[in-house]
Amino acid sequence: MNIGMRTLLLSILLFVAAFGTHEVMHLLVLYAVGGTGSIIVRPWRLGLVDATIYALHVQPDQPLGVVRQLLVNFLGPALAAVPLVFLLMQVREPVARIALTANVAILAFYAVIEAGDLLLEAAGSVDLPILTTPEFNYGVPALAVLIATYVAFRHSTDVHVATG
Repeated sequence: MNIGMRTLLLSILLFVAAFGTHEVMHLLVLYAVGGTGSIIVRPWRLGLVDATIYALHVQPDQPLGVVRQLLVNFLGPALAAVPLVFLLMQVREPVARIALTANVAILAFYAVIEAGDLLLEAAGSVDLPILTTPEFNYGVPALAVLIATYVAFRHSTDVHVATG
């Protein structure tokens, strides 16, 4: 199997694990800030086509207030990125490094948009509904995985040319 395909598959597998960890971290932070809640599977209606997908989501039992919700929103993906960053610092194999880098970037994306959406709503000045669409929330990570796959493919051709 070529380096591009290996990177694609590893990136997707890491995404699944990182996304689950991200939601678990939301729940842990929720409890740490004094809230309660649960992880649910919720339907998420697509806007571009007439279809519904399902996603994991942490549902607080009661409203938290802006500061505690901000901690939950930001720290969920940020804490999920920590083990991947440590792995990235130790791993030297190109496929693993590229796939880990893509997934750290994806988790950083989630930390920024989840915190940013809350802050924009709290300020009341800007409403960006795109931030909560499934197309955006899964499209950007899919783009990151495709970029990682391209980088891996380019890496393999650069190595082949250099050693050829």
